[in-house]
Amino acid sequence: MSEKQSVGLVQELEALTGAVSLRRGPQCGVGAFLAELEEAEAAALRSVLDSARVPARAIADTISRHSDPVSAYTVNRHRRRGDSNGCRCER
Repeated sequence: MSEKQSVGLVQELEALTGAVSLRRGPQCGVGAFLAELEEAEAAALRSVLDSARVPARAIADTISRHSDPVSAYTVNRHRRRGDSNGCRCER
């Protein structure tokens, strides 16, 4: 890689760190449900979400009984938050 290419790459990458992140589309269904819960309920849900022993389908079914329907795919995507293929909710 030439020095010119390297300098251009560094400048572009540095510009990305200063760029404002835009939210596109609706909020994650799990994140929206978490935002509506009392702190104790939210803590319990976060604990279950962080447990690999609890299947996403069981979590989705439970959330769906108490709120708008949520799919197991949405729960799994929320579990991957912060990853490139996860939802936009903060980790």
